[in-house]
Amino acid sequence: MTDTQVGETAATAEDLVSDARDLGVTQASTRMIKDWVEHRLLAPPAFRKSTQRGSDARVFPPEQRRLFHEIVKAKQRSPLTRVPHHTVVPMNLHIWLAYDTVITDEQARRALRTYARSAGARNEARRRSTARQVIDQFAHPEASRAQRSMVEALLIDGETTKRPRWDLLKSAMRDLAAPWRADGLPRLDERVIGLPEIPMTFEAAVGMWMLRLEVTRSLTAESVSPKVLRDARAEFRVGWARYQDDRAQLQGRAGASAGMFALPEETEAQAREHVDAFTATLGCTSGLAEPIFAEVRAALRRR
Repeated sequence: MTDTQVGETAATAEDLVSDARDLGVTQASTRMIKDWVEHRLLAPPAFRKSTQRGSDARVFPPEQRRLFHEIVKAKQRSPLTRVPHHTVVPMNLHIWLAYDTVITDEQARRALRTYARSAGARNEARRRSTARQVIDQFAHPEASRAQRSMVEALLIDGETTKRPRWDLLKSAMRDLAAPWRADGLPRLDERVIGLPEIPMTFEAAVGMWMLRLEVTRSLTAESVSPKVLRDARAEFRVGWARYQDDRAQLQGRAGASAGMFALPEETEAQAREHVDAFTATLGCTSGLAEPIFAEVRAALRRR
């Protein structure tokens, strides 16, 4: 059968093993299928009773069978010899964000927890990488290495302790954005990236950084209700579709900030971008964003 024909029929665990072997996964087994169910990469198979004295093997609906194929292919595209489950979770979430009938809400909730745990397990190298991304966006071309290092250390400390030192960070970022203290040079709150109608200031970047940390903690604790997840998804779909329609035009107008709007080349990178963008909407829908941005505004505007 073709992929399309396979995706139209239900399947037992043994059928999925056969599918995997047809796709080139020679080590596939029913234990592998059970493991994927336990980690909610797949929804549990449905009970099926066809006789009075017994029942047939449980079956996965066609949507889960198609999902199984997509996960197998995503793992095969990975450069890793051994692909951890959490690395393919964004693909599941990407599908859940786009379609209602493939990924169940419970699958998505568990997948978001796995995704958040992976994002929250940040070591020193990942914290440094995040800090440098912020710095590269807002640093003046002639900012010194010492100025960059100061901001990097403060951002890493803020993420580690969850208590940013706002007074030092504000001053350090101002030095980074305007290395000279002379009249006429831009102040921190005037230095933005992006486009005039959708500017990204340092204040907004820090607020978004803190919001993602808080959303990660909430998803890890599974404290976000299914209703909030569904409401956030509905709102996000509208905004994301509009952004995709305008993306090429925005990139063409953004000049030096064009990279902000560039579409990732790889499928997995596109899925990660999709899921990462959703966390911001989720933060707003769940009521986390407003107090966080208020705190950032008050701290960075305090004289």
